[in-house]
Amino acid sequence: MDLRGGDTAAGVDGGDVERVMARVVYFSVDVEASGPVPALYNLVSIGAVPIGRHEGTWHPEDGRFYVELRPIAPGFDPEAMAVHGIPRERLEKDGIPADEAMRRLALFVRERLGGSGDRAVFVGHNAVFDWAYISYYFEIHRLPNPFGYKALDIKSFAMGRLGIEWLDTSKEVLRTLLPSVPVQDAARAHRADYDAFYQAQIFCALLNLPRRA
Repeated sequence: MDLRGGDTAAGVDGGDVERVMARVVYFSVDVEASGPVPALYNLVSIGAVPIGRHEGTWHPEDGRFYVELRPIAPGFDPEAMAVHGIPRERLEKDGIPADEAMRRLALFVRERLGGSGDRAVFVGHNAVFDWAYISYYFEIHRLPNPFGYKALDIKSFAMGRLGIEWLDTSKEVLRTLLPSVPVQDAARAHRADYDAFYQAQIFCALLNLPRRA
């Protein structure tokens, strides 16, 4: 993968490379859940932030997505619920029906894509957790997943870009290794839209590092 934003093939000229890169739009996505796995537990909230490139520099865009979902599964793990602090009663009373929430997310993604050739790429910090919930919820409601079946994991990406070990890929450690990333606001941490924005800043800082020779 070309770090500038798209898959490239050997032999394409500069114009073709720019055209291929323009088709990729990264979306930083974070979810909060009521437990460790979908089906048994609930997707509680979704936050998403598109990532753009201007004059050669990657940055989080102004658009934000946030929704809290009405529960569909019986599982509510107390430790998981304590992480995000959203009461079950609030979700049951005010949460958006899950199918409608996923339609809203799909529409948010489609509206950011510039054309039929554009490709949305799911980006998460520990993407295997977040993507599993998103993929399951699209599938159970018979809705197309705009991200497809692939996801880009920031933790794994950081290992390659920074030459660090897995245990050094927490948000706290990455902030110390990437000076452009601000200190995380503890009061807003674990709210999905804030976390999506914060991890977008980490991802952009990694993308903006000078390319290795």
